[in-house]
Amino acid sequence: MAKVVSVADVFIDTNILKFSAVKKHVFRPRKDKINWGGIEQEIVVHDMFTTNDLNKIKNETQKRDAVLLGMLAYAGISGQLRYHIHLEVDLETWGLPGMASASGRFFGCPIHEVADPIAPQSRIIAGGPKKPREYVLDFLSGIQHPRYIELTKMTGAYQGKGKPLNLNQARDAYHIWCAECSNMNYFLTMDYKLKKVVDTAKITTPVAIKTPDQLLREVVPKFGVIGAIKFMWQGYRFTVPRVGFEEGKGWT
Repeated sequence: MAKVVSVADVFIDTNILKFSAVKKHVFRPRKDKINWGGIEQEIVVHDMFTTNDLNKIKNETQKRDAVLLGMLAYAGISGQLRYHIHLEVDLETWGLPGMASASGRFFGCPIHEVADPIAPQSRIIAGGPKKPREYVLDFLSGIQHPRYIELTKMTGAYQGKGKPLNLNQARDAYHIWCAECSNMNYFLTMDYKLKKVVDTAKITTPVAIKTPDQLLREVVPKFGVIGAIKFMWQGYRFTVPRVGFEEGKGWT
């Protein structure tokens, strides 16, 4: 069997991990009655239930891209794409609800970790007198590298001289910087505002910022005719049970 060769390296934004965590195992409360010592009493019991977070998404574009994450994950599992994150992405997921998903992290797709853009530094990430978000902002605000400062202006994190950075946009700038320093081909995100800001900014990046739909449209032709046909069929078979399952009782 011929070895599959990856056609691109892709850096994953934090929201990709969030939107791929679709299957949740939860307990749902309901009222029931029992007979205890000849007296009927009302109690609350909890049933095991499986939920699908895709059903919560109302925006059709966002829902489409969330579904396509299954196809992109299969591209990584089959070796046609290589995915990467930085430790800072992992740290950001700590503050997100619902990340403990039966879907697995990015549907079980292998994810590699890139090196720091600058030499590793000692830092506090939790504990002490500040909240973790404040420590993150301290870390990002302390970076004086010229390229990172440029990227803070590109993403909108820079609020003016002497003013604090906007945390969310500063994180975006750092992630893009990590992708640049690691020679990534693409930066995969479902942050449509970031995509729009980067596309219209005067400062540019060599890393192509893509949404799931855009990335699939660009990379699938690179698999070759036969490779693309196989990928679409096998990727579809991989994706459907992972994103199209019905909610219901029990943990499946």
